[in-house]
Amino acid sequence: MSKIIIVALITFGIILLDYKKRKDIKKSIFATLIFAYIISIGFSGFTLTRAIPPLFFIHIIATILSYFSLLYYIFKDRLIWQITILPIVTIAIYIALNFIEGSRYEK
Repeated sequence: MSKIIIVALITFGIILLDYKKRKDIKKSIFATLIFAYIISIGFSGFTLTRAIPPLFFIHIIATILSYFSLLYYIFKDRLIWQITILPIVTIAIYIALNFIEGSRYEK
């Protein structure tokens, strides 16, 4: 858990340094919102998709790719939105599987 806090602090530091360098408040606020999205969707997906191990693994990979997409946006000023929404896609797949099959994990 402490590694996640360190990564969050480093990310906020990178966003702050980018703001100091370029003085673009819009980009800094947008990057902070994207990071909050990645953290919230990542953690909710970790608890949600844990019942299906392959989907859980895919969600972890999608969250990591989304984080690297954020770093790419900070450094190159280009947002790859397809990669950024991948964690939501894995959660949608989980919900669709539960809707189609029903939940086999409830008592």
